[in-house]
Amino acid sequence: MQLAIDIKNEPIADKVLWMLDRFKSDGVEILKLNSKNEKEVINNFREGLEEIKAVNNGNLHSRPVKELLEEL
Repeated sequence: MQLAIDIKNEPIADKVLWMLDRFKSDGVEILKLNSKNEKEVINNFREGLEEIKAVNNGNLHSRPVKELLEEL
């Protein structure tokens, strides 16, 4: 299971991270996104949606996944 949480209150965020850190030995992995990474993820997602819209509108041509995988 993956969760993403946005905690605006920094002291509370620190407490939550402290608590989650206690579960690392049980396999909990904590990934912190800084604002730069977050913006990059959102921009990449936005670009992907724009490409899908362009394909659906006929402005951009797609290719079969099999062809892409064979290229790799």
